[in-house]
Amino acid sequence: MPALSAGHEEEIAEAVCEIAVLLAQAIHQIDPDAAQRMNFAAGKAFNRHLGQDQKLAADLMYRFGRALVDRSLFPVGEGGDEQLN
Repeated sequence: MPALSAGHEEEIAEAVCEIAVLLAQAIHQIDPDAAQRMNFAAGKAFNRHLGQDQKLAADLMYRFGRALVDRSLFPVGEGGDEQLN
């Protein structure tokens, strides 16, 4: 594995966010309400990281939270039932 440098921060951030979304999608298939709870938790973490001046961590929480409300990634059927694709 190559050594990581500061120049790779964005690449790492994108990969971490993608991993989080993939895990959240798997959880969403089991519990369609989980995405909403995770979004709330991500918002709290975002605010905490902002307060601690941790910009990259806050940005990751923001990206994750935005993904959680993307209905193409986390589909919900009528009446709150999950759509099975």
